[in-house]
Order: sequence, then C-alpha cells, then structure tokens
Amino acid sequence: MCKELRTWMILSLVGAALLCGTATWAQQQPDWSKVQIKTTKISGNIYMLEGQGGNIAASVGEDGIVIVDDQFAPLAEKIQAALKDLKITDKPVRFVINTHYHGDHTGGNVPFNSAGSTLIAHDNVRKRLENRRHRWKRRLNQDGRKARGKGGTPHHHF
Repeated sequence: MCKELRTWMILSLVGAALLCGTATWAQQQPDWSKVQIKTTKISGNIYMLEGQGGNIAASVGEDGIVIVDDQFAPLAEKIQAALKDLKITDKPVRFVINTHYHGDHTGGNVPFNSAGSTLIAHDNVRKRLENRRHRWKRRLNQDGRKARGKGGTPHHHF
C-alpha cells in the first residue's frame, strides 16, 4: 500500500509540475495583437504609456520625442502610433533612454533604432545587453539576433 501511495504522489507531483510549467510558458507568450497602448497625460508635454511590461515615459515636443524605455519589439509600431495620436508633433522618436536591461524595457530597441532613434543608456546597461546577446549567440549557435538583434545595443552611454 505504501509503495502505491508513493507512486501516486510522485505521478501527481510530476503532473502538477508539467501543468504549471505549461501555464507559465503560456503566460510568457502574450498575444501582441491584443495589447493596447494606453496614453496618460502627466503634465505639460509629459506622458505615460502603458502596454505590456514596463511603463514608458514620453516627452513630446515640436522637434521630436524622447522616450524612457520601449517595452517589446512587437509593440514598437503601436507605441509610435499612440505617440502620433497625441497630435503634438509629426516628428519621430529621436531618443530612447534605457533605464535597465530587462526585456520589457529594452525589447523595442531594434525597431526604434531601425527607425532612426538614438539609444542611450548607462554603460552597465549596454554591457548587460551585449553579454546577453553573446550568451544567446553561444547557446543558439547563431548571430545573436534572436536575443537582442543588431542595433539593439545603446550607442551612447554614460
């Protein structure tokens, strides 16, 4: 009886672990098409954008836009569209400032950089992004673009 109970408990634990692992994986794969970018005016031309992950601060002026963090790459077009909907400027995002290296704060670096934005971050953020890129390069045996993408590392750092 004890052996049967132990076998049943082990199978139950393995089943629960598989179920939780699948649920965790599903939570990590958002449906980007359903994410909406909400814009809130903070003061003057300062706005907060909310979507999936870290919030974005935006300073919107007639000469262009500065954003602090950029969430995830699949949301870059939606973020740019939300900023244009403010109807303050038709200028693009000129600068992206990364506060730290987490993907929900730097995931949009590649598309914003490709659109002409200058990426700015502390030197340690740049180093962490570069290290993560090289770690993925070794792990995937590819050029590292899946991890961060070419152009996703800040150009200017302090």
